[in-house]
Amino acid sequence: MDSLTTYKQHNVYTEEVVIYDESKEVFKYTLSNSLDDIKIAIYAKTGYNINLNDAAWKLNTKLPINVKHLMYSRNVNYSMTIGTVKKSRYIAIHMRVGDKWFITGYDEIKGGFYNWEFLNTFKEVTNSLKDVFPTLKLPF
Repeated sequence: MDSLTTYKQHNVYTEEVVIYDESKEVFKYTLSNSLDDIKIAIYAKTGYNINLNDAAWKLNTKLPINVKHLMYSRNVNYSMTIGTVKKSRYIAIHMRVGDKWFITGYDEIKGGFYNWEFLNTFKEVTNSLKDVFPTLKLPF
């Protein structure tokens, strides 16, 4: 595993830096056994209070081995990272249940974070509406 680790202990969660083997991208991960701790970390980093109790979890078959190893070695069930794609932030939260890995996340759009499940549903509805109303203007 090619990983640079910087360990930082907060009152309720731990942070470590991981370099993905495949892409050499650098991410700071927040680690905890409590989803409430992850929520606290998200608020500390973004200023947004996101309700993770209603998160839509999906099986994640593409989680980098470095992150899996980190979660195993720290014996935690949750990890979270915040990244940027095309000047827009996203939050990715990973959950470990035995040997299975799950993911949920949020994208920042116009000053708010929206759950990926909601955004996918919104895109499907938008595409359907555009078929019927091709000139329809939507907020995002």
